[in-house]
Amino acid sequence: MKRIFLDANILLEILFDRKLATECRSIVSDPLNEYAISVITVHVVWYMAEKYNLQPSLIDDLLSVWVILPVIDQTIKVSRNRYNGKDFEDCLQTTCAESNGYDEIVTIDKHFQNHSHTILPVTVLQ
Repeated sequence: MKRIFLDANILLEILFDRKLATECRSIVSDPLNEYAISVITVHVVWYMAEKYNLQPSLIDDLLSVWVILPVIDQTIKVSRNRYNGKDFEDCLQTTCAESNGYDEIVTIDKHFQNHSHTILPVTVLQ
C-alpha cells in the first residue's frame, strides 16, 4: 500500500469540478492506496465552500474519505525552518506528510517542490 498525501488544491479541483478534476479523481481512486490530507486542507475546503455557498453535506462527504492529519508544534517549527518567503502553507503541508510517514505528495502546483523543500517525491498533475 502506498501512502499518498493530497495537497489542498486536489480536493478543490474535485469539489468545483475544475479542468483537472478528472485527473484528480483518477489518482485518488486506487483502493490499494491510503490517502491523507492535513487539517489545514479541511480549513481551506470549508472556507471555499462557505465563500461559494455550497451545501455542508457536500463538504462532509468529500472530507469523510481521507485520513486527516494534525498539525502540531513540531510541524510548525520544522516548517518555519524550511520557509524561504514563498509559501508557508506548502511547508506545513509537506512537513505534515513527512512526519506522518507518507510516501508521496500529489498536487497541481508546479512550484510545490521548490517552495516546500520536501524530501518526498511530488507528483504534479497537469
